[in-house]
Amino acid sequence: MRSYPLAPLCYIFSFLTPALAIEYHAGHGAVHQTMIWQRAQPMKQAASNADHSMMNMSTAIVDYSSEYAGVIGVGTNSDGSSQFEPHVIFDTGSTNLWVASRLCTTCGPTWKERALQFYDPQKSTTQAEFLDTTHQSLIGMDIAVQFGSERLQGPLHVDTFRVGPFELKQQTFAMIREMNTFSFEGIVGLGFPDMSIDGVTPFFDRVIEQKLLKNNEFAFFMNADSTKPSAVLWGGVDKDLYEGEIQMFPVVQPHYWALELVDFLVGNTTCNTSLVGNTSMYSKTGFSPVTRLIVDSGTTVYAAPSGVHMELMQRIPPVSCDKIAAYPDLTYVLRSSDGELSAITVSSDAYMISDAKNNCEAGFVALDIEEPLGPAMMFGKTFMQRYFTVFSRGDGDVKNAKVGFAAAKIDASPKMKPAKTSSFLETDSLDAVQSDIRRVKREFDFAFSLDSRAQMRTSEAARARAIREH
Repeated sequence: MRSYPLAPLCYIFSFLTPALAIEYHAGHGAVHQTMIWQRAQPMKQAASNADHSMMNMSTAIVDYSSEYAGVIGVGTNSDGSSQFEPHVIFDTGSTNLWVASRLCTTCGPTWKERALQFYDPQKSTTQAEFLDTTHQSLIGMDIAVQFGSERLQGPLHVDTFRVGPFELKQQTFAMIREMNTFSFEGIVGLGFPDMSIDGVTPFFDRVIEQKLLKNNEFAFFMNADSTKPSAVLWGGVDKDLYEGEIQMFPVVQPHYWALELVDFLVGNTTCNTSLVGNTSMYSKTGFSPVTRLIVDSGTTVYAAPSGVHMELMQRIPPVSCDKIAAYPDLTYVLRSSDGELSAITVSSDAYMISDAKNNCEAGFVALDIEEPLGPAMMFGKTFMQRYFTVFSRGDGDVKNAKVGFAAAKIDASPKMKPAKTSSFLETDSLDAVQSDIRRVKREFDFAFSLDSRAQMRTSEAARARAIREH
């Protein structure tokens, strides 16, 4: 086994890297923090062996899952305010933009009165029909995405979007016409153009085009405590939310936010045949080495190819939570921008997940992504609750995209204050606006308690596709 010099960063994670190989984030501050809240809900086991050519990777796992959602503004009323303020998921594992609309005739039984507030293009002064001739096949047609057993469908439209202090004009999005049990009011896909349906310009690429941020990046601080706020940070970071420096890694395949994975170790056992040949897990299972690590804010836990997942479940089986200290660390070895190796070590208390009876099991699902996009492993929200994560587009060119990690301050809270509209919170003292936070939290809880049947059923193996309706 190849060894790497250890350099502990915090009590859960550590970086292993030669000192001269580190590329750090510059540390510039965010211009805005959008508050997001965690909402626990039952989830559905991910499917496997599906077409991953245009896959949406919002994950759903039974019993120990949650989603983080925040509020944005869509459309414009006559007084200049947002016509609709949906609760949306910010998802780096998908690209397209979806918003619940008054077109949704199947939404009534689930959403009741809330459906009356959905986006209505007839009430927006900034709306426009989708008439982009470069996407002729989509004009007047519905697109659809399948999230496991849930299907979203609707036509493309154009309107203004508001996120904190910036206003994104003429953004193409899908008005949801059909959603049966989907329990959120939209999805903001933050993935790359390569994943977008028919090449429609994604949300963040539009932000880059309109030069709305000095630094083309966003970051996530995900609080594991559902009673405390989390945040999506736009245009920079908040040094009070993480420890040490943020180490940056290049995206090697800008379809997903995918990093180059050189090795994966369970304790002292490597999984990659490129390093140790026949002693690896892969030689036993017959699977190819994993070459990618995808970072996805819409995925709940960790993911691994089925062969690795099978071996992992044998090595780290369910156990009483008071015994997980004896379980091995997991080490992900990544390649930095200058080609040097750097690794992240995840301890058992960061990958084992407990239930109400103090039983713990590994927070992993099996996910097979075919070449050329895989095989791949994945960091989801369970990892990001422990790790402040930055997604950078640099100068806007997808070839210069990077992802950065630093150990999150577990007890930290985003600094926010009421913005000009009540849907957004901007940087300031959190103590001064506790009442506003409680109000938004109450509105968030109310919006998703309208019907107990409104449960999100998603799957890593879901795929986006354009369809025609005649």
